[in-house]
Amino acid sequence: MTENNCIYCNFDEYDIIAKNDFGVILPEPNALSKGHCVIVPQRHVSSFFDVTDKERKSLLTLLELARNELKLRHQPSGFHVGFNDGSVFGEASEHVHIHIIPRYEGQALQLDSRWGMSGQI
Repeated sequence: MTENNCIYCNFDEYDIIAKNDFGVILPEPNALSKGHCVIVPQRHVSSFFDVTDKERKSLLTLLELARNELKLRHQPSGFHVGFNDGSVFGEASEHVHIHIIPRYEGQALQLDSRWGMSGQI
């Protein structure tokens, strides 16, 4: 099931970094650091707690793949991994997605309103 105005249902096939039967890795259009991407289930689902067991395993496999690719391409010092669940943060999309944000030595991470805060970590 897809939603007409959902950016995670209506992505450009050329943007896919990797995919499997249940999910895709896409570049984050409002990246917080070089290589920031999102792991998205192919089925339109609003909560991580509503994904099937197969989807959950698939998304975690893609998360690990994204981490490995980012380590090879950009050599970050570490990663910030997270997702928002529910409408607490006023995010436009109701399609669950997992952020993987590479962290680089000496570079502060500026979190924005997508995370319910503003400031550095």
